[in-house]
Amino acid sequence: MAAKDKVLEILEKNRGRYVSGEILAGQAQVSRAAVWKAITALRRDGYDIQGVTNLGYALAEQTDRLTPAGIGACLPPSLRDQISIVSFDTIDSTNNEAKRRLSAGEQECGGLLLITADQQTAGRGRLGRSFYSPPGTGIYMSLVFTASASLADAVGITGAAAVAVVRAVRRLTGKEAKIKWVNDVFLDGKKICGILTEAVTSLENSHAQQIVVGIGINCSTEDFPDAVADVAGALSGCDVRRCALCAAVAEELCDFIGELSARPWMKEYRRDSLVLGKTVKCIQGTHTYLAAAEEIDNAGGLVVRLEDGRRQTLHSGEISIRLTEQ
Repeated sequence: MAAKDKVLEILEKNRGRYVSGEILAGQAQVSRAAVWKAITALRRDGYDIQGVTNLGYALAEQTDRLTPAGIGACLPPSLRDQISIVSFDTIDSTNNEAKRRLSAGEQECGGLLLITADQQTAGRGRLGRSFYSPPGTGIYMSLVFTASASLADAVGITGAAAVAVVRAVRRLTGKEAKIKWVNDVFLDGKKICGILTEAVTSLENSHAQQIVVGIGINCSTEDFPDAVADVAGALSGCDVRRCALCAAVAEELCDFIGELSARPWMKEYRRDSLVLGKTVKCIQGTHTYLAAAEEIDNAGGLVVRLEDGRRQTLHSGEISIRLTEQ
């Protein structure tokens, strides 16, 4: 880790408090001159770092940039050494970048990779939809991990990601978010998060060798495109930093990675469902119909009762739903 990253990580851990140059040098295991150069470089990168004689340096409370050091400082030590973090100011899509790296041979030996961006120019959602990703107001992240899992288990991780987001939001803000089947998280009736899971499969056994979980969260986004303005919302008013929320989501999601087949998140997924007990409009191509959402099965399928009384199980790859209240 470069001296600049080491210094930033220490300042992140002590955000709002002054740390002397001597302590910074000692903890980062660099010279005082290297600390001064690191502070200068960080300020040039846009970090608001205050310096006071005889007190040292402090990272301003309002500083909110997504950086590897900032995210790493918010992860538990047991997880920090397991995740490689890469951050971009602007990128087409964090999922696209993840797949480019996988195609280039990265992550072949396992491990966890977290890719974040301050802005996406071509953010993607389910069924080819776009995900609005303006600069400085959201979290755009992809967690990449190696797992020999069936395609069904790989798709199921979308539910785990939704539960991870709900847990992280609750932990950091006290707010109770809800999950709209299959991959959206809502707060106060507005969509604040979308999830897109993609798998790199083996041609020999149709198993997912690597899984990419893309998550976009609107933190303070306000001006949405007309097409989504009625349904989109954000965590506005919640005092939470993006680095802390990004780390919390990654931590919660990593808890589920080793249990893809068992799906321990399903109980919470059902409990936090926004659709169960509601009438929903089902959309399959040009065909639409109303149904009552009754349960979510262990495979993640939404079991609905049609108007003629028949029950039907909906699967995420073929259909989407809308709440009739919307």
